[in-house]
Amino acid sequence: MSKYTASEVIQLPRLTAVGAMALGEQLLTAAKPAKKQLAKGIARALAVLSSRHGELASALRDQVSLSGGGEASEDAVQCDRVIDGCWSGLHDFLTAFTKLPSDAPEVAEASALKAAIFTGGLKFLQLTYVLEWSESELRLQRIRKNGLDARLEALGGKRFLVVLESAHAAYGKALGVTAPTAAAAAAPPSVREALDAFTDALRAYVIKVMGAVEPDEPETQELADKLLAPLATWSVGPSGRGAARKNDKPEGEPAAPPPPDAPSAAPAPVDL
Repeated sequence: MSKYTASEVIQLPRLTAVGAMALGEQLLTAAKPAKKQLAKGIARALAVLSSRHGELASALRDQVSLSGGGEASEDAVQCDRVIDGCWSGLHDFLTAFTKLPSDAPEVAEASALKAAIFTGGLKFLQLTYVLEWSESELRLQRIRKNGLDARLEALGGKRFLVVLESAHAAYGKALGVTAPTAAAAAAPPSVREALDAFTDALRAYVIKVMGAVEPDEPETQELADKLLAPLATWSVGPSGRGAARKNDKPEGEPAAPPPPDAPSAAPAPVDL
């Protein structure tokens, strides 16, 4: 005997993985002010939605291509996170000194070191892996060549530099830049699976929210409207808010999302 499921009852707008991530963030943001007044069923569905949103974000983040076109290994992904933290930590360390009174001797020195090491700030941490390694290598060479390491140590930053150099060396090996890779890169996380799990959680959340609406209690409809406002205004058309991107092609896209109680649509695309 067949039975109705959330996927059969609730139809969602056509979502790319990146669009779903953005929509999920908007829905979670919309729910924050009302968290304390949510019924248990809605709160549970929201928690699941938040978890699936995080998994989708992780899948997208970890599916970062190397500059040569290959996929990053799991080891490279972990090393990238470590070195990002090391450079960010050193940046924060120097920034902390600049918050001291302006006549403190450490202020000028920290400002000078920060300007010399972090030209352009931390933007280089957003580059593809190999390019980020190159930027990291250049900065470490600059530190050694210009004697900035001794000046960092004088400020108490020796530990930051030691850990940073170790993380950089591991990063180069993981990327196969300073040593041959030991094995083929592991398959990236499945964005398709993460997107499907997110959309399933979103359908369940919509059902819980709409199911809590009572005809004789206007405040329940007002709450539902607030919680689902991002979904109600979501559009992938050329003039829509939300999923539109610079290179999106409007051909074949629906002009507006169908109502929540419409029949189920075909599976969402996996386009990034």
